[in-house]
Parts: sequence; C-alpha cells; structure tokens
Amino acid sequence: MYQEKQQFRQPWLWALLIGVFGLALYRQEPISVGIVVAVLGLFWVLRLETRIDEEGISYRWFPFQLRRRVIRWNQIQQVTVRNYSALGEFGGWGMRYSWNGTAYTVSGNAGLDIRIKGKRRFLLLGTQRPDEVRPLLEREPLRVS
Repeated sequence: MYQEKQQFRQPWLWALLIGVFGLALYRQEPISVGIVVAVLGLFWVLRLETRIDEEGISYRWFPFQLRRRVIRWNQIQQVTVRNYSALGEFGGWGMRYSWNGTAYTVSGNAGLDIRIKGKRRFLLLGTQRPDEVRPLLEREPLRVS
C-alpha cells in the first residue's frame, strides 16, 4: 500500500500570504484582515491525500472532499506517472480543470495520469514521490490491464 499527503508548505507562497496579511493589518481594514486570515487558515489545512492499494487509487482534497473518492482497478484503462506543467496545462496548482481533464496538485511537476474506461477526460493527481509510485504501478496484482 502507498500513501502520500501533500500540503501547501512552499516558503514563497507563505511569504506572499503573510505579506498580504501584513498589508491588510497596516491598512487597518478589519474585513480584509478577516478574509486574509480565512485564506491563511484554508491554505494551512488544505491537503491532497492519495492512496494506492488492492482496491484501486483513492484521493481526497481536504477540506473540500470529506470522503475519499475511489477509482477501482477495474475502472482504470491506464495509469502512468508523467511530468506536467501546472501553469501551462491547468493555469496553476490546486484543484484545477482543463478541456482534457481535472488535476489535483500541490506543487512540483509529477503526477499520476489516470485514464478511466469510457471517459475522454483524464484525472491527474500530483505526487512528490514519482520514483516510489512508478514501480508500484508495475507490480502485480496492481497492474492495470
């Protein structure tokens, strides 16, 4: 079984968010301060949880998805680990939609590209550990046929 939890902990992002918070405090606008505090709190708790096991591939974008969404192995046509461009393909990181598919990404440029039987759009789940995921997907009995 493989599990990965990713959170927004990039220093540049937190420097930006704290800078906006400082600006809101400086301007002494209570509503702006409240909004920025809410955004800071949201970014602190946001996380992408991915799990690969005998059942299939499951994921959860907390706190927006309280329950895991499971894609069973028999529903998967193909799954690969690939590099992607978050800005180029999806316009950024987070829960993103494009013409071709949906992406859940936190940082980096590697992800699980999941093609589901009978659907034209793909699902991409970002990963910080592509070298651990690749061999797992090639192992039996997890191999997708």
